[in-house]
Amino acid sequence: MAIKFLSDKKTLLNLIQPALAATSSKSTLPALEGLLFRLEENVLTVCGYDLEKGVRTRGVVIPKEEGAVIINAQKVAAIIKNFPDCDISFEADDKNMVRITGGMSDFTVHGLTAEAFPNMPSLGGDNAFCISQSLMKEIIASTCFAVSQVDARPILTGEFFHIENRSITAVALDNYRLALREEKECIFDNENDFSFVVPGKSLLELSRLLRDTDDMLRVEFTAKYVIFKLDDMVLFSRLLEGEFLDYKRAIPAQSKIFVTLDRRAFEDSVSRASLLVDEKLKTPLRCRFEGDILHVTCSTQYGKVNDHLRIEKDGDDLEIGFNNRYLLDALRACKDDTLKISLSTAFMSMVIQPKNPSESGTYLYLVLPVKLKD
Repeated sequence: MAIKFLSDKKTLLNLIQPALAATSSKSTLPALEGLLFRLEENVLTVCGYDLEKGVRTRGVVIPKEEGAVIINAQKVAAIIKNFPDCDISFEADDKNMVRITGGMSDFTVHGLTAEAFPNMPSLGGDNAFCISQSLMKEIIASTCFAVSQVDARPILTGEFFHIENRSITAVALDNYRLALREEKECIFDNENDFSFVVPGKSLLELSRLLRDTDDMLRVEFTAKYVIFKLDDMVLFSRLLEGEFLDYKRAIPAQSKIFVTLDRRAFEDSVSRASLLVDEKLKTPLRCRFEGDILHVTCSTQYGKVNDHLRIEKDGDDLEIGFNNRYLLDALRACKDDTLKISLSTAFMSMVIQPKNPSESGTYLYLVLPVKLKD
């Protein structure tokens, strides 16, 4: 099917680059490695779809002839990116030979018939809500690091969302840590309660598309898909099926030791001690809560490090071990200067919370300990 239009470089890149994230690089189907270009009147639609997630963008171009064609995503993106700032002519014939010209350059690439592109799901759902782009981006950044990277329990490779009236709860966990974020009075255009699990990879792609603005992100979903709508851009993803773990049972109901400390001082201390961690052996950090001092130590084949910071402690002294990366991920996600640490024994999880939670929302991070060798 022939297609022909004119556009400037910036418009084309704004349409192509977001859709790249939804193309496959290892598929046996060439269509999944390509972008679908479809021109109707003066609107160019660009779609990428890897059967799990997809992105659709729309923009205005100067039309010459309506039609559609599939072009290899990486090739067309590289070609457009390397043109000078100029008007670009895009033309495909009935044999799907695509000619792209701009400035003093002239490319001809092999395309595929538009009919080879997989059928995409309906991009609309009965359940929906709106949330600011900046807040959704912040929620993803503060929780998605705890999504499991192992497929042994597929449901844990996604993040759990619960919407209730105007509040949202987001939870990610693997076998070693948990990240929870709650925000109140931030959901709009919703009167229902519902829950769903979004693959972590899809959330990371969404985060790259979101802007630090109060502009609204509209979220719609069906029984199998979630659809994120931003202006002329739509990202959709298959939802993960099954019951998410009862994360509330993983959070210790009672603790015996409570510590108040400066977040930045703790993060810096862990960062320094991590310099000698043996990544192959995954050497744990020793954290000894003793009186009003927290001792952070590590001993490996490279040497030893002893770091200290002042704390306020209520309860017994305790020595406990942690994976340095899991500890750093949690501390870097905290946004308060002063944190409250809750502990019980060297074998039970450490809970990290803000000392003074905000009335509009809060967060909680749980890190499982590592058994220490004497």
